[in-house]
Amino acid sequence: MKRVIYATLLVLLLFSSTASAHTSLTNSSPADGDVITEEIHEIVLEFNTKIESTSTLKVFNEMNEEVVSHTEVNDHVMTSGFMEPVDNGTYTVEWKIIGADGHPIQDTYSFMVSREDKNLAELENDEEIPFAPNENLEEKIVQPIEAPSKIASNDVLVVILVILFTLAGGFIGWFIGRRQK
Repeated sequence: MKRVIYATLLVLLLFSSTASAHTSLTNSSPADGDVITEEIHEIVLEFNTKIESTSTLKVFNEMNEEVVSHTEVNDHVMTSGFMEPVDNGTYTVEWKIIGADGHPIQDTYSFMVSREDKNLAELENDEEIPFAPNENLEEKIVQPIEAPSKIASNDVLVVILVILFTLAGGFIGWFIGRRQK
């Protein structure tokens, strides 16, 4: 009976470490909430394990239009480059990956580009631009993005299967022990 208990504990320990070893985002450039004041040509996402080459990264502007980019995956780094620097505004990055453990993971974050126009900066240096207080200023509203659930349905399935196999193994061990007596 002790062997069955030890075997059950061993199985639980082996499967519990496998179930929690999910791939996660470790670094991003630009990061969530960053305000970029210079030209941005690419987005780089780094993960803690190797990711599949079928992983995707999409960037959307304030009007929810996809900004055209080219994405490459190299081991645990996903890079997406733009054809030309993006304009001022708030951008949402949506990434979907399949990690080394085979689980699909997705998330979103946003950053803001607020760079000064070169022509405007040159004009300000050369001559004063009169301030027009009657100009209609629009305030940008940034709505928070609802974060997806961190617990994937596959995790629950793995935990249930581990418990069922453990119970079945314990029952079989108990049954065999009873027959030997």
